[in-house]
Amino acid sequence: MESISRYGTPHTRLISMLKSFEYPFRNVREGDKFAILTDDQMDPLIWQAMMAALHSRGAEACLCLYPKRKYHCADPSPIAVGAAKEADVVIALTTTALNSGTPGLREIRSEGGAKGKTPIWLWEEINQEILIEGGGACTEEDILEMCDLQRRIGEIFDTGKTVTVTTKSGTNLRADITGYPEGALARRWGAIPFERDEKTGRFGLSPGTWPFGEFHVEPLPGTANGTVVWDHTGQYPAGSWHEPVRIDVKDGKVADISGGHEARQIRDYLDAYGDENSRVVGGEISIGTNKKCPPHTGNMRSEKKRYGAMHFGIGHGADRGVVVSKLRLEGIADRVTMVVDDKHVISEDGVILV
Repeated sequence: MESISRYGTPHTRLISMLKSFEYPFRNVREGDKFAILTDDQMDPLIWQAMMAALHSRGAEACLCLYPKRKYHCADPSPIAVGAAKEADVVIALTTTALNSGTPGLREIRSEGGAKGKTPIWLWEEINQEILIEGGGACTEEDILEMCDLQRRIGEIFDTGKTVTVTTKSGTNLRADITGYPEGALARRWGAIPFERDEKTGRFGLSPGTWPFGEFHVEPLPGTANGTVVWDHTGQYPAGSWHEPVRIDVKDGKVADISGGHEARQIRDYLDAYGDENSRVVGGEISIGTNKKCPPHTGNMRSEKKRYGAMHFGIGHGADRGVVVSKLRLEGIADRVTMVVDDKHVISEDGVILV
């Protein structure tokens, strides 16, 4: 963020930016079809570099550009959804979140297009600094290290029943984490990203977020209790916050949102764009594993992957598929202490110990 604020975004940065696509696009082949969903607020240099990188590997890339959506998880343009159904891979390169809470993308992920279920790679809210100097500059060695760490965390969670998360700023949350298939968390979070399926040869459902680097678990609906303090940023309002936001949770539902200006903005945002499930804790309890993501950027794409930080989500839950909402919202709790079953310490004050 510092380089952008001091020097702007000259087109010559395209030279440095292209290198950041080397790892995520390493398995792209000639003839692969990509649909890039973006909006009129995204930096054009990024989608230009992305299309150039795909083109250089022989892929066919189609850009679907439409006006920025009014809120996070709002559906893309129906025309863009139609194009996405014909793609081998969809890349979400927007300035609002496009996750599995988005009805159109849920349809693509569950039903797919011409060739079956379609992977959706999440790159929302990304910027040049993230790609060139931050978490998007990771090497293969960095990625493998994160995968191994996430696998070890997953092995502990796979045999656990509860998780407790605390922070010095006031977070103290406890939830039931049972109900996942045996070994599911270690398999999912230990998987190498951007891989092709060995049986079909197509890009499979391996992780596709960039920057890479998180482990998350969704609490069993109705079991989360306590408090989460979003310290300094969230998906809305965007940017660095001046006052923290306190989220009080009772029996898996947000009971109160308190704080200063940001808390009021979040309450108004949920009232304007959410539904009855947008305050249900269906989203994830996570911990970032990417050491190249710097602190205090005010950008959720980077902050949610940052080593030792938790992004906590309310609303739609993609893993269990039980809580479905119109709007899903996430915020950051910094330097978390995370404990499974009151005895397995995953992290302490933001330092991962497994």
